[in-house]
Amino acid sequence: MVKIKVISVGRAKESWIKEGVSHYQKLLKRYAELQQVEIKEEKITKSRPTEDIRDAEAERILKHVDAAGLTVALDQKGERLSSEELAGWLGEKLSLGHGEFSFVLGGALGLSRKVQRACSFRLSLSPMTLTHEMSLVILLEQIYRAFSILKGTNYHK
Repeated sequence: MVKIKVISVGRAKESWIKEGVSHYQKLLKRYAELQQVEIKEEKITKSRPTEDIRDAEAERILKHVDAAGLTVALDQKGERLSSEELAGWLGEKLSLGHGEFSFVLGGALGLSRKVQRACSFRLSLSPMTLTHEMSLVILLEQIYRAFSILKGTNYHK
């Protein structure tokens, strides 16, 4: 079975976000073994440089990245793919024998360059700025949609 790990900085606080995450976690079970790793957010202060905060989070993120799998950084400046293109990318990687994927979502300040360099692909969910909590729900939905496209189910119309 395909293994999907979602590494995200921060914890969902709103109940409706938690419900969305839970909903797509349940749906994804039929296609993949899903593991979700929550990384503690660094405190943001004016006296601390942004890159120092990102680097501290990066240390914790990189401990969970599997060298054997493909790692995808969620980045506003990454590749913009349609749902069909994401499904095609996933299908291509699966056909090449890749069975483990890690998707990395940064916190409020985004991802460190260290994390971006460690990832084999950078993906943008939108050119708009999204909260990292919303991005998590959208990412899980799009992964589920990609599998449903590959399997030919009625979910994607």
